[in-house]
Amino acid sequence: MTETARRGPLEDLTVIDCTRALAGPFGASLLADLGARVVKVEAPMGDGYRNIPPFLPDHASPYEERQAGTDFGAPFAAVNRNKRSVCLDLKEPSHKDVFLQLCDQADAVVENMRAGVMDKLGLGYEVIAARNPKIIYACVRGFGDPRTGASPYAHWPSLDAAAQSFGGLVYANNGLVTPAIADIFPGTLMALGVVSAIHSAQRSGKGQFLDVSMYDAMMAFQKSAVAQYGFTGKPNPSGLQRAMTLYPFDLFPTKDGRVAIAVGNPRHWDLLCAAMERADLMTDERSASNAARLQNVDWVEEQICAWTTQLTRAQIMEKLDGQIPMGPVQDMSDIYQDPHVAARGMLETCHPGGDNPEISLAANPIKFTDTPTGLYQAPPTLGAHNEEVLAEFGISPPDA
Repeated sequence: MTETARRGPLEDLTVIDCTRALAGPFGASLLADLGARVVKVEAPMGDGYRNIPPFLPDHASPYEERQAGTDFGAPFAAVNRNKRSVCLDLKEPSHKDVFLQLCDQADAVVENMRAGVMDKLGLGYEVIAARNPKIIYACVRGFGDPRTGASPYAHWPSLDAAAQSFGGLVYANNGLVTPAIADIFPGTLMALGVVSAIHSAQRSGKGQFLDVSMYDAMMAFQKSAVAQYGFTGKPNPSGLQRAMTLYPFDLFPTKDGRVAIAVGNPRHWDLLCAAMERADLMTDERSASNAARLQNVDWVEEQICAWTTQLTRAQIMEKLDGQIPMGPVQDMSDIYQDPHVAARGMLETCHPGGDNPEISLAANPIKFTDTPTGLYQAPPTLGAHNEEVLAEFGISPPDA
């Protein structure tokens, strides 16, 4: 693919992206994928996420002064495509002035630094809003920002593992959940918050500050568990709850891997029994109802496994033929070959520069009929768009 025109339902919006690592960049990438003009502002050493492998053959560290090739790995590319990079040292007065001029023309500024970092630089929400009253200032922080609620942990750093642990997800699953859900979900909520706040500002003429705490997001992610404790005063047992409410709702072994089978109502169970050629399980007192299956979960699991272990994943898919919710446990090689992925256009390619081959990245999963989106620009090398962006905004370059 070559670079194409930016398009999507948010193409009239401008976002200044000061995020780094994963949580903030993921949220900003959603906005970019939806068509927003996203300018990624990076420090002279660049977003540290650039240095995480795997890399392409023609790779240059962002610390090396050369434009050929790429200065980022796959994790950075995944959450920074459709953005342009401007390199500014926000400790330098002339660079601060350029940054503020960018914000003057923006709809939103997003960042995910620790609480108070931007304020100490003299670039906090109040400073930017005094110049641009309609600005939306959004951030992801481990424990939120004192502006919306002063957590006793507000000054603590946070990464995915810490937030999953604080928020109960590690307890619920008896281990960390991958990929980094305590980064990805808060970033998603931040993007939703930005769009919502811009909608409000377009009506009222007044912007606002918003934040998403990674801890809070993990609580929201577990709304059912929160409600169950609110109802009963008792926490669920630790570990995956395979048999708390519905069964089967689990993974089962096959000849070439595993499949998920989820029975949500009595008809699903009857259809599964028919596919298994086990009509007796529809009337057996140990399995005739969901309540009975929950009480006899080990025995019911044995009956299902006796069937699934004789078949491949594809054979089970063929026998169930879309009659009940099921899915093969797939790795990326399976996913890349799945006809659904091709039919939905969920892989897009771009050329990262230098002597590298084209790379494929996940497409935007939100599909529009009238305002289609797409991968229109490769992930940027550090500072690649300084001249282009400043000219576009009518801003003079900062002092060297």
